[in-house]
Amino acid sequence: GWLVGPRDPDNSEYYNKTYRQTHYNKLDYTFALKPFKDFNIDVRGNKIQTRDLSQQLDIIENATTFGALDYSTPAFETGNFSSSHSMLATAFSNGDALFQKMRDYRGIIANRLARETGAPVSGFGATSQQVLLPAFIAAYSGSNPEKVSTGLFKNIPIPNWTLRYTGLMKLGFFKKNFSNFIVSHGYKSSYTISSFTNNLQYDNDNPYSTTNISNNYEPELLVSSATLVDEFSPLIKVDMKMRNSFSLRGEIKKDRTLTMNFNNSTLTDIKGMEYIAGLGYVFKDVKMSTRFTGKKVKLKGDINLRADVSLRDNLTQIRAVDQDNNQISGGQRLFSIKFTADYKLSNSLTASFYYNHQTSKYAISTTFPRQAINGGFNIIYNLGGN
Repeated sequence: GWLVGPRDPDNSEYYNKTYRQTHYNKLDYTFALKPFKDFNIDVRGNKIQTRDLSQQLDIIENATTFGALDYSTPAFETGNFSSSHSMLATAFSNGDALFQKMRDYRGIIANRLARETGAPVSGFGATSQQVLLPAFIAAYSGSNPEKVSTGLFKNIPIPNWTLRYTGLMKLGFFKKNFSNFIVSHGYKSSYTISSFTNNLQYDNDNPYSTTNISNNYEPELLVSSATLVDEFSPLIKVDMKMRNSFSLRGEIKKDRTLTMNFNNSTLTDIKGMEYIAGLGYVFKDVKMSTRFTGKKVKLKGDINLRADVSLRDNLTQIRAVDQDNNQISGGQRLFSIKFTADYKLSNSLTASFYYNHQTSKYAISTTFPRQAINGGFNIIYNLGGN
């Protein structure tokens, strides 16, 4: 690039511009596997990183006609990062045990950083961002603290997947009683730095010569928080249609979100578990008569009934890294019933009835239980119908 100076050299002392530069890097990959017939695996991975740099540019007078560029103003850089990840190794582990493991890993990480950098271990304190981040990732990802990356960014996005199996329909019992029988499973996880900034106190030439007010070495990039998410969506799902017009569905979902806050050294731990059951039935070719248009009209169509029941538990805990003080800050038990009935009056006209009933019981005593009920009718006319 180049710098364009003012047209009047006499006014160069008033030249003041902000230079901005944005980098956006994205990596996506996806592929499908079929280890054997009727078993499909879809694999996906991604990584996104943005960096925004801004710097004040001034021209100062010197012996030349056009002046000189002043490099003394520091550049300010911000950005964010997200990558597909895996926490499968700890997906069913006890949360209290994992948190204690993260606390224990801090000493291992600090000694490792001291060996690798040659700096005194005293500057890698228990609340240092450079210690907490790899300890957090190692504990909740099931990684070895002696081998986990100590950097802020990950090079290779770890694959996530969805599985789908329809091969049970080949067995005699399923072929006789079902027209469709699908078993599915999905897992996805992510590692996210929502915001980072360059540390103006960081000394690139001698990064371990001084410490901050907490007696920790200054990191090159400052991060307010890092988040790990994993989700079984679903852990398992069975979707079946029977030959007698019944349909059944069962599903289990599991998720957790862990946010390490470096400003106050606390971990926000959110866990969720959901159970879903569904039942449906189709009445074929139901005949009805109506005078809605002023004359008697005979209607014939299918009535599709569907009922879904779900139970979801959420719990939010705040864990203090340097204190034995875990507090429940939120959560609820959510019970839901949904019912729908659709009657296809013609290719272009459908009448439907719906009913939703939802109750919530909260994990903290300061919030009262809640209940919501709604229902109604819909008439849908498709202008493009035949």
